[in-house]
Amino acid sequence: MHNGRIPRWRKLISVAVAGAMITGLAACSSGSNASGDGLILNVASQSDSLTQAFNPYLPNTAEGATFTSQGSGGFIYEPLVQINNVKIGDDIPWLAKSWKWSNGNKTLTLDLQHGVKWTDGKPFSADDVVFTYDMLKKFPALNVGGITFDTIKADGPNTVVMTFTTPSEINFTSIVSAAIVSKHIWGQVKDPTKYADKKPVGTGPFELSTFSPQSFVLKANKDYWQGAPTIGGLRFIPYKDNQGQTNALVQGQADWGGTYIADAEKTYTSKSPNNHYWAPVVGQDGLIPNLEKWPLSDIAVRRAISLGVDRKQVGAATDSPPATNQTGLPMPAFAPEVAPQYKNLDFKYDKAAAEKQLTDAGYTKGSDGYYQKDGKRVEFSVSFPASYTDIAARAQVLVSQLKDIGIKLDIDTTSVNDINKITGTGQFESTIGYPVGPAPRAFNIYQAMMDPNQYYPIGTMTPTFENIERFNDPTAKKLFNEYPLATTDAERSKILAQLEGIWIDQLPMIVMFYWGNYGDWSTAKVTGFPSQSNPYFAPYPNPVVAMHLKPVSK
Repeated sequence: MHNGRIPRWRKLISVAVAGAMITGLAACSSGSNASGDGLILNVASQSDSLTQAFNPYLPNTAEGATFTSQGSGGFIYEPLVQINNVKIGDDIPWLAKSWKWSNGNKTLTLDLQHGVKWTDGKPFSADDVVFTYDMLKKFPALNVGGITFDTIKADGPNTVVMTFTTPSEINFTSIVSAAIVSKHIWGQVKDPTKYADKKPVGTGPFELSTFSPQSFVLKANKDYWQGAPTIGGLRFIPYKDNQGQTNALVQGQADWGGTYIADAEKTYTSKSPNNHYWAPVVGQDGLIPNLEKWPLSDIAVRRAISLGVDRKQVGAATDSPPATNQTGLPMPAFAPEVAPQYKNLDFKYDKAAAEKQLTDAGYTKGSDGYYQKDGKRVEFSVSFPASYTDIAARAQVLVSQLKDIGIKLDIDTTSVNDINKITGTGQFESTIGYPVGPAPRAFNIYQAMMDPNQYYPIGTMTPTFENIERFNDPTAKKLFNEYPLATTDAERSKILAQLEGIWIDQLPMIVMFYWGNYGDWSTAKVTGFPSQSNPYFAPYPNPVVAMHLKPVSK
């Protein structure tokens, strides 16, 4: 998501959250005043079941229904820094007002905001930050951000000093994105890996007001350290799938969302001058193979797929830009980081060349029209949650395209709650729509996708969800270890160019299109959302944007 280090967790781009199908929304009109403090906006989110649990470090909780990635700060629990993945480099000081690296990027000193209070009135201090990171170290199951450090201590009530055994500025993103919890409450919890946190006490701009199995309201925190939000609160209403969210937005039952909308101009924005949709490109996606399962373990098959796929058609299935450069990096944003020798190396659509890859590798086409080798048909499945209609649309295009080059693709749908376990343990053959979060450094993208230092054998859970492909090249492993130690831009560029070459040659992932941070909103009741003309932050529901919102004057 961020400047410096990409989060070590992965996130379904349709936003995997905890929720339930809603009916009878008439009782939840956008203008209702659940907290008595002003306008309550309805936010459309998505998932399968809603439980009153707000532990930010656990999966499948109501915290996830707020579009907050597991382990990261959000509306209730805050991070030290808000990392900006749209306006690169414009990271926002949050609980930390400033920071600096020293000692060869092995010491990070954070100066904290003054006058911050928890919603129970207790003062926030450096001790809370130290406690949070010590907790992540003590309970590795909570450390989904993969934060590694040597020591952490409070240097007075408003300063935190972290030390690392190796240069760690490259890990800045995940270090400062963790949700900070209170020592005075969480310190009494014996096992935070089992702590539901039904009544969360945070430092954020919103706090829990009401909760039901159908929706919950976060009301404005009147005593928020940055000043209370000008809206009264947010009602999070979970829907079963993208279509449910879209319908709610189109019908005016939801004021804000973060979902993909098919043909957004026709479906949504043309319905009202108040309806807006923006999806700034921040990442890449495509077919993510399990490199330890045949046939995708065979580079000839991966190359055939890459050549035989019409990326324009795959992207068009969800109005997404087709991938261009073979480095896999999102273009044009990452063009400056592409090595000169790869600047003009774009993907080719060549069915004949695709089939030649297979025949040259000893594959022969059977009477059923599919290639085979040693009596085994070139066939594999793609796993993704059934409720994600955007991913399903892409997968259906691939089924047809791969059939045209003699490869059989099967659809294997699962639930939102099960996909992490399936991919994390390697119990899949391929997946789509499950990219790492966006990052403004090419190295971070490659590190999250193909770093052999994050290799785990099939059956063992990948704790940070990096390298679910199980790429295990020794040369790449050496380069990933060398990069943080590089001291000049020239050294870093040289290593990055080598990693780009490995990506192009070995195709650990077959990038097909670019994706954005979907944002859908109505300005009928509030204004202040980011947009293409004012790209101050990502447009999906988040606290940075919520603090910018102002009710429309009547």
